Amino acid sequence: MRRQWLKLRRIVVHNILHADDTPHAIALGVSIATFIAILPLIGLQTILSVALAALFRANKAVCFPIVWISNPLTAVPIYYPCILIGRLIVPSDQASAEDALSKLTMADSAAGILEAQFWKELSLTLVGLGVEIWVGSFIVAAILAILAYPLSRWAVNGYRERHRQRILRRQLFRAQPVPAYLADDLDVA
Repeated sequence: MRRQWLKLRRIVVHNILHADDTPHAIALGVSIATFIAILPLIGLQTILSVALAALFRANKAVCFPIVWISNPLTAVPIYYPCILIGRLIVPSDQASAEDALSKLTMADSAAGILEAQFWKELSLTLVGLGVEIWVGSFIVAAILAILAYPLSRWAVNGYRERHRQRILRRQLFRAQPVPAYLADDLDVA
């Protein structure tokens, strides 16, 4: 677990906070990527987020790690709440939504996954959920994108300030003369 946390931290620090762009452009790129990542567009998210980032002159490089948050492994935890929110706004058949989610999470029937009938039923059920998932995903994506902009801009500015202070402290430390009692131990005259 610690290894994954350190890997995630390195990705965030290296790819987002160290990006060579203005805090506004980085934050706008994070916001755009967050919005696209929540929409049910798995497979098209990277292309769409980079295109929108180019259109709005946001940082395109920060889009990559953000949109990869949603993938086939994280689809159920991301889209189930979106379906529930969409269901509050758009009336639907509750049985079909529960049926689709149960089919998505069936891990014990691996043999059914290999059959064409399974995929046909699942695709028809998901098409039935189309309005719910799109409305819910749009609402959740908009809220998260609005929150992502100020948070990421704050993080970039804070990180850059701490980095600048660290560099200044190093420069001051190196500029100070070595005390006489340490000069003998370090062979510095």
